[in-house]
Amino acid sequence: MKEQPLILCFGEALWDVFPRERVPGGAPMNVALRLKDSGLDVRLLTRVGKDHPGSRLREYLVDAGLPARFIQIDDRWRTGEVVLDTSNPHAVRYDIAEPAAWDFIDADAYLQHAEKPPDVLVYGSLAARNEVSRAALMRLLKEPGLKVFDVNLRPPFAARATVEALLEQSDWVKINEGELEEISAWLGVHSSPAEAAKAIKDCYELDVVCVTFGGEGAMLWYADTCFRQPAFDVAVIDTVGCGDAFLGSLIASLLGGELPANALARASAIGALVASTKGASPVISEAAIGQLLTAR
Repeated sequence: MKEQPLILCFGEALWDVFPRERVPGGAPMNVALRLKDSGLDVRLLTRVGKDHPGSRLREYLVDAGLPARFIQIDDRWRTGEVVLDTSNPHAVRYDIAEPAAWDFIDADAYLQHAEKPPDVLVYGSLAARNEVSRAALMRLLKEPGLKVFDVNLRPPFAARATVEALLEQSDWVKINEGELEEISAWLGVHSSPAEAAKAIKDCYELDVVCVTFGGEGAMLWYADTCFRQPAFDVAVIDTVGCGDAFLGSLIASLLGGELPANALARASAIGALVASTKGASPVISEAAIGQLLTAR
């Protein structure tokens, strides 16, 4: 039997603060949980405060099957949180506390506990907002393996120099429509979404570029072929975490040898199902996925 790839998700684990409740969140955490649900060997390298929210978050992650030794504890900085405005469920607004424990991830501490370098490293731009975690990420990017970049721009934490440095290190990239427009504008490209995505792919020598368009579906450049997937018709409750679920599913399917068109369809279905439920990491059954895919 072929050995499973070891996947490391790097970055923020925090609390999403809704008007009436607090739930675990953070894009790398959400992706890690979706990959874990897919049966893959996953680590989450993050950092929480030595406080009650940090203890609760660490317990939640360990219960989900993520190894505790990679969830670092910070004596100085508090566990991160994000206040969400979901008054428009299609365009959620984020107020991200700064600084937070996840801004201070320690690469040395991780490398001391790691059995081997990861086969796949998944990361976003937000975790690089602070020089400490940014340096840790850049160190890990020097290791061999597949590099998957979820651009995930969250102004004001979207410095062009940082994003471009990460793009240059990446193999696979996932962006949304707004990020496609911003990055293609940096390159002086003003054309169709497919041509703009191809320009980004070529400029940064990427193998895969995936673009999500919300209610307009998704696009995947894989090698030299562009695949398109219409959106699934669901009643949207909130879009928090749906892009993360999409990415986790896409990674799992492509690593498993699924055809790109099928991988894109499944990822889109899972993203839609997350958008139709409350919270960033709901349990999604195979029956629900199959029902949506069959109805397309």
